[in-house]
Amino acid sequence: MVARKNIVRNVVTSTALAGMMFASPVVSEAALGDQTLSYGEKHGDVVELQDVLSAKGYFNYDESTGYYGSITEGAVKQFQKDHGLSVDGIAGPNTFSAIQNVNNGQAQRTLVQGDRGHSVSALQEKLGGYYNYSVDGIYGPITTQAVRAFQADNGLAVDGIAGKNTWSVLNGGAAPAKASNKEEVKTTATNSNSTSAKQSNSESKSSEQSGKEISVEATAYTAFCTGCSGVTATGIDLRANPNQKVIAVDPDVIPLGSKVHVEGYGTAIAGDTGGAIQGNRIDLFMADRQDALDFGRKTLTVTVLN
Repeated sequence: MVARKNIVRNVVTSTALAGMMFASPVVSEAALGDQTLSYGEKHGDVVELQDVLSAKGYFNYDESTGYYGSITEGAVKQFQKDHGLSVDGIAGPNTFSAIQNVNNGQAQRTLVQGDRGHSVSALQEKLGGYYNYSVDGIYGPITTQAVRAFQADNGLAVDGIAGKNTWSVLNGGAAPAKASNKEEVKTTATNSNSTSAKQSNSESKSSEQSGKEISVEATAYTAFCTGCSGVTATGIDLRANPNQKVIAVDPDVIPLGSKVHVEGYGTAIAGDTGGAIQGNRIDLFMADRQDALDFGRKTLTVTVLN
């Protein structure tokens, strides 16, 4: 059964009379997975699909547009290929069922201050009494403080980041026996407390992994996008330093802050993290958005230098 997240569309017909507007709303409801989605469509369900695919690392665009174009079709095809489905680029019942199986009904992407959109609205709603403000889809200081309060009350690492452990408890799961010092941080987000903890943990691993070669799946990203701060998890301002070679990594695989050599990319700093960057996956920073989109998804070798 595909998880249903209702999207209410309001169609309002107004008539002007004596300088006043009288509205007669006609409301229809649809839920993601209720209808097959394909190339050329543009509406709210496509936004939801793009959000889900983005959370899983398949939709590599700077924002969810609501348009089912070639990028969305390519993301669906890659998801279908990775999950043993018929590869046609159409999001139908089997594809939505596979998405639900991967989600297990609860999966959400990591969110940090500065994020915007449907996922943030869902977080604000989940926080309930911790978030006593209007649900606006903006992850600002108020949302951050609400997350911190929730984390403190539930035995989680208090960092203000809605990562996998926080989402798990929000969705009714139990807090981990020992809260992690880090939750995955979305690419280009900044949080000094969590960054310090990650750097400390990573430095202790760096000497052990020096010279190690790792085969990874690589994608690319840019800092020049709507809602992006341009500042990495380690504090590198990519907009101010567009020629800087930086990759986003899973700190449990490649130590954060280490120097690496990436096949075809060159020597870089493992200076960022991302919600979809887990295990043997990396994201290469590219100043030009089109270059990042054209890069696609490749298997590369990374050598940890120090």
